[in-house]
Amino acid sequence: MIFLAKLGMGVLGAALVGGAALSSEGFIHVKVHEKQPNGTNVNLFVPAVLATTALHFVPDRNFSHGSDHLRECLPIIDAAIPALEESPDGLLVEVIDPSEHVRVSKAGASIVVDVNDAEDVVHVSVPLGAAQSAIHRVAEARPAD
Repeated sequence: MIFLAKLGMGVLGAALVGGAALSSEGFIHVKVHEKQPNGTNVNLFVPAVLATTALHFVPDRNFSHGSDHLRECLPIIDAAIPALEESPDGLLVEVIDPSEHVRVSKAGASIVVDVNDAEDVVHVSVPLGAAQSAIHRVAEARPAD
């Protein structure tokens, strides 16, 4: 009986540590609503650490097209993201057009993009740290020889 209790505590502890590790970088939230009749509705919460880890399994040839240009911008990106993390929450960019409305804002430690056009409503929230990790992964890609 004591063995089962210890085993249960070990499994529970591993689950808690695993959950904490998965949520350490926050979550990427993607929500899409198609306005057409019978349109698709998607609502995903993905641990950011899974998304950034998954990028390491994507072949470099899929990123190499823009990686050279991105490498040139890394110092700017690496300076901007920590400054953005420290800045207060709020609206960064808003574009209002007769056919669409786009908002880019900072909420907590995430960048949030909301798009509302004639066909879809899209919401994407990405933790800034995960965005920086993903940008670095793409910049590290080398062209295929």
